[in-house]
Amino acid sequence: MTKNNSSILILRTRNCRKSNLIIRFLENYNIPHEVKSLETDPDAQKIAARLNILSSPGIVVNGQAVNPYELIENCQIKNPAETKQLLQNSLEEDE
Repeated sequence: MTKNNSSILILRTRNCRKSNLIIRFLENYNIPHEVKSLETDPDAQKIAARLNILSSPGIVVNGQAVNPYELIENCQIKNPAETKQLLQNSLEEDE
């Protein structure tokens, strides 16, 4: 979480390639984020249930679920520049 309470949270399962892809993307662009395991973290499970996230990866930006299929296609980031801008802008909106 960043200082201003804006955040990106990834709810993942251990062997999810799409989770690994989005996490690697965030790390490569130094976009602040948190990762929680849907398999072992009760808090992650509660968040997923509250936001009706039914599969991994669950992507939560500033408390709102983001459909991973808007960002990922065939286990690749659809448009890296656009995805980076979308995620960074989402964090800046709450500043």
